[in-house]
Amino acid sequence: MTTQYGFFIDSSRCTGCKTCELACKDYKDLTPDVSFRRIYEYAGG
Repeated sequence: MTTQYGFFIDSSRCTGCKTCELACKDYKDLTPDVSFRRIYEYAGG
């Protein structure tokens, strides 16, 4: 398995619903307590 250190998203299209986290769990058949995708929200200037 290859290691993925990050992924690109178009943040202007993100609504903060975190469906991408759920889709990853569903795709990988993970239990709710396991997280491969973690969404961190931050603002910069």
